[in-house]
Amino acid sequence: MMLYQEIRQRCRMYHERDGYSYDATLARYIADKDQAKWDNPDNLDYAEVERLVDFLNAWKTMMPSNDETIKRLLNNLKTAVPCLNTLRSETLLDVNFDETTKQMIAKCFDIIAGSGIRRDGVYVTVSVGASKMLNVAINPELFVMWDREIQFGHDIRINFGSAYAHVFLPKMQRIAKQAVNEVMIQENLSRADAIQSFTDHCEKKNSLAKIIDEYNYARFTKKWLL
Repeated sequence: MMLYQEIRQRCRMYHERDGYSYDATLARYIADKDQAKWDNPDNLDYAEVERLVDFLNAWKTMMPSNDETIKRLLNNLKTAVPCLNTLRSETLLDVNFDETTKQMIAKCFDIIAGSGIRRDGVYVTVSVGASKMLNVAINPELFVMWDREIQFGHDIRINFGSAYAHVFLPKMQRIAKQAVNEVMIQENLSRADAIQSFTDHCEKKNSLAKIIDEYNYARFTKKWLL
């Protein structure tokens, strides 16, 4: 089976089994999100961050929702989001993961991930939540979500920003490019039409970043057999 065929099949599995509840929650969050505050992070406020945390926990992120955590996350987002917003027009297929870009993503990832859980007086990373925040709040066309099973499935044993930016995202880009190239060859399509055809075969015509996440979730998180 070619990669693009496997991705299509696993996306269908995702939507037939788990997708409805997750995507319904995502749709509600996107509808309620105040995009203007993310466009101008100086205007981010407690209510907007609380809405984001509620969404993350609906997706089983286990992010603390207490007052201290929300205030800390708000401050950290105000630091990280202005840098990340420089990538708002990028897509997973076409972004240039040069060293400067990867270092910036890694730094911002760690700032956000460090907002989470306090253990022995130290705030430890919540890397799953950070990857979801980057996707839903910054750029769903670029950032791919992960969890521990997905990390291990791609032979990644650390969950810090360095692994996310330097290893995981470039690998997701290679997977997306291979899948699109296969569709171009097998269906005799231009690149643009291949991207459209690829997403048309998946539910809700999601971005490639979301489709790759669904593929990862079905393959590694749930370990569903084809």
